[in-house]
Amino acid sequence: MHSLRALLLLLPLLTNLSACAPRAPSSITEAAPPVIEDCALWDNPRLTRRLDLLTSSVEREGNRAELLIDGVSAFPRRYENSADAELILVKTFIFYEDEAGHAIAKLLSERAQAGAEVWFQYDQKGSIRGPEDVQNMLTLADDERLLGELPLVRKMRKAGVHIIASNPVRRAKGIARWGEFVDSWSEARGGDPKVRILPRFDHEKYWITLNPLPDGDRELRVILGGLNIASEYAYGGTPQRDAGTGRRGWRDTDIELRGPVTNDVVSRYLDLIEIHTSERLAPGERGRLNPTQGVKGDAKARFVWNHPILGNKRRIERLYNELIDATPDGAPIKIGTAYFAPGRRITRPLYRAARDGGALTVITNSTESVDMWFVTSASRHEFRRLSRINPDLGLYEWLPQPEQGWFTYHSKQAAFGSCGPVIVGSANLDAQSSEHNSESVVAVRDAQLRADFDQMFAADLRDGRVARVDPAELGHVGPIERIKELTIYTLMWYWLDGGARGAGFGGGGRL
Repeated sequence: MHSLRALLLLLPLLTNLSACAPRAPSSITEAAPPVIEDCALWDNPRLTRRLDLLTSSVEREGNRAELLIDGVSAFPRRYENSADAELILVKTFIFYEDEAGHAIAKLLSERAQAGAEVWFQYDQKGSIRGPEDVQNMLTLADDERLLGELPLVRKMRKAGVHIIASNPVRRAKGIARWGEFVDSWSEARGGDPKVRILPRFDHEKYWITLNPLPDGDRELRVILGGLNIASEYAYGGTPQRDAGTGRRGWRDTDIELRGPVTNDVVSRYLDLIEIHTSERLAPGERGRLNPTQGVKGDAKARFVWNHPILGNKRRIERLYNELIDATPDGAPIKIGTAYFAPGRRITRPLYRAARDGGALTVITNSTESVDMWFVTSASRHEFRRLSRINPDLGLYEWLPQPEQGWFTYHSKQAAFGSCGPVIVGSANLDAQSSEHNSESVVAVRDAQLRADFDQMFAADLRDGRVARVDPAELGHVGPIERIKELTIYTLMWYWLDGGARGAGFGGGGRL
């Protein structure tokens, strides 16, 4: 424990000594990797059985899947799907009282008052921006909610929306300390109020609607991915800025699903209702809220989730592990993730792919764009390892373009082989997502979706959005920087729980 304290005390010094200067975007003119015909490989029954077993999931046929790129497309689709929905199920990690938060609260309240059944789950800790939010919550305390709730949440509750606050702070002293921690951490780092990696979080994001169709059928539509409910997510891909907070949009990705796989997602949502309320749904409720869905398209989709509190930490890692290993030598592996600090279950197959000539491309945040300062150091540590194995890999860092609505890179996505599956979801490739958060992803096999993904990924590599990390630059980093990177990476993977408890924020608490 003494060594941990010493390392934590050293981190600010190491950070100051190794500050990175802004970099100009690099022009990317590399030749495209050779196309390796691997389509038949992904239908291999043995691979399907292994994924079924290792991820406790089933690949469903007959789905329709569509990428929703940035808030500019993902938020309007939420509004469109909700306009005539008889059921709306929402889950978010962050719910802020900014322009986007007010607009969503208005939408959900109006739909509830019009007769729709509306459920809203949000992570209470993840939605506290600082002491002002804490004070606003405490002023709304009552006998039922001793620590109150955000004013916008109270308005939705009064309008008839069913509210579930997961991961709540349970004592007044604790909630005050949490607000001060978020505020002081952000101020000290000149960063984003969302710098809060230590405790566990309810990190899944869903927007689910049940819509009546002209033929009398009832269609489930599921949107999942990386977008929370706040202006930086809603304004992604636009020049818009929140008038109150000044925040601009972020680069992010959601996916919309229709068809049999939506039943798996809704079943997960209903399980979470029972977990967070400690009550079973009444008999027959699951069938009413989750009607069996028929064929909607040609996509094959597999829904995979993690929930560490329930003892399930690593299904998503196993999914990545198997898909990386299944990718043929020389075939592309494309990964985009806000935080790239994977553990051994993912680095081992990545190292093998790099050694075997795999065309690995990774996009993650730079020091200039990241909202959690220490994660870039951990990413650099892993980039250095990969570059030593294969200096020709495509390792890129995102550069802020706030005027285009692309400040921080927040997507969590991947694709495997030339025509293998696409992953979209809430899980980053880091210790927090693997060991601490509840997370979910969907792995989809569909020719059109894969073509759309490849086009989107290629666009992110163009137009000055990224800078390629130079292997020579990684090799010439000094000893202080290397110690800092290794220390942060190690802390993230081995001491995260201890750090959370030591900070007094209940890292082992119930979600």
